[in-house]
Parts: sequence; structure tokens; C-alpha cells
Amino acid sequence: MLDSRMERLEGKLTPAERTLLAYIQANQETLAFETGATLAAKSGVSPNTVSRFLRRLGYKGLKSLKEELRDDVRMQSLLNTTLIERMQQPEDLVAHLHQEVAALNEFADQLGSQYWRDIVAKVSQAERVFVCGFQTIRGLAEDFANRLALVRSGVEFLDLYSGVLGQWIDSHDQRCCVILIDIAPYADAGISFAQNCLRQGTDLVVFTDEYGIAKHIDTPSIITMKTKTGLILESTGGLTSALNVLLHCVAAQHKDQLKERLNAYRDRVESLRLYRATSK
Repeated sequence: MLDSRMERLEGKLTPAERTLLAYIQANQETLAFETGATLAAKSGVSPNTVSRFLRRLGYKGLKSLKEELRDDVRMQSLLNTTLIERMQQPEDLVAHLHQEVAALNEFADQLGSQYWRDIVAKVSQAERVFVCGFQTIRGLAEDFANRLALVRSGVEFLDLYSGVLGQWIDSHDQRCCVILIDIAPYADAGISFAQNCLRQGTDLVVFTDEYGIAKHIDTPSIITMKTKTGLILESTGGLTSALNVLLHCVAAQHKDQLKERLNAYRDRVESLRLYRATSK
């Protein structure tokens, strides 16, 4: 979209505007963290140049440009040439792992907050919990639903693309919580689903990445994990760890029933001989 807007101004840019454009094109993936002042300082132009340039392109302001670029990043995240460029950079896997650790440290800072306790309460106290995720994130969502079902009852993976959503329909008179795991580039489906949940009065908890859907929905329960760490594909490691912590916290809220539930699970799988027997 930015390129099509630029075509209308081809040959009509001032030197300062060309400098600003070059900076924007080279730093689209980090533009979400810039303000008008920092963008001006880093590109070497005046704040007035930034404002004037954005207006000439038809944007109401920097926020409007950033929202458009976020959508572009979502659509192209598995298709763009930067995936190959990442493989051509010097291999420093330790640096990538440090970014993973930094993301987890930011998440850890939230664990003692009322914000996190409210999320745990929603998942723990709901009569029914539905977990949903799309396409490449579906596996993570389905695995989490299975694990959560081990520590509390009434948990199901919700597949919007198969079946008739019978369990969800039948839960209309129950207190429900939906856990939506949403990453780029599947935000369109996630946005529609999340908005539907909110209209129904369903408690909604969202785990997402830095390209997430927060600006499109109005729910206080959103956990954002950094997924861009420099590896060829965005890393879901942080999301997995955050979900594991949620699982542990929910289990702690159901500890009175947990022993009985785990014993029932053990008896069932032993009777079915699902696992290889181990010597005692």
C-alpha cells in the first residue's frame, strides 16, 4: 500500500522527504515502536518534514501509517524476502536465544500483578474453557487445550473450520472463557472470532505476538510475547512458555481436585495400555 501511494508522488519529493522515505522503507518492521519525534531524529529530518510527508501520502498521522504497515507485515510474514535474508546473516544463535530470554523476562514481570491474577481467575473459574488457534498456530493451541484438560474439567479445543461448533452452541447458558492464540498473519480470522466472543459476553483471553490484534478488539486480558528474534521464522517459544505458566497457575487453583483427576487419568490409560509398562 505504501508503494502505491509513493507512485503518485514519484519525482515530486524534496531531498528531506527522500531521506525520510529511505529510512521508513529500510525499517518497516521496527516502525511500530517509533514516535514522530524519534522517527525524525533517526532519519535526520525535522519533525515538520515527517508530518508534512505523511499528509502528502494521505495518512492522518504516523499511527495511520503504522497500522497499514502492520497489516502488510501480517500478510507477508511467510512470503517476504526477509526470510532468506535472515539465513544470510552471520549465525549467532546465542543472540537469538538472548532475545527469547528477554521476552520471557518481560512476561515474568507481569506474574505478580493483578492483571495476571485476573487472567488466571477467568480461566480457573469458567464452567467451560475453549481454546482456539488457526493454521500454523493450531498445533500449539490444540496441545495446550489437551494439557489444560488434564488439570481442570470442561476444556475443549475449538475448531472453527470443521464440525458444527456443537459444544460452543451448547454452552450459551454457561460461564465460558475463550483462550485465543493468535499470531501473524492470521489476525483477520482472529479479529472476527474475538469480536464475536465479546458480543456474546464471553470472557476472552488472548495470547499474541507483537503484530497482534490488540488494536482491533477491546478486551483487558491480552498477553503479548515477542516472536521476532532473528530466526528464519518467528519463534513461538515465548508463547509456549507463557501458556505453560498459565497451565501451572490454573492447576494451583484446582489443586483440591487435581490428585483425583490425575489418578483417574492414570487408571484409564493403564487399563487401555496406552503407554509402555515400566518396571517397578
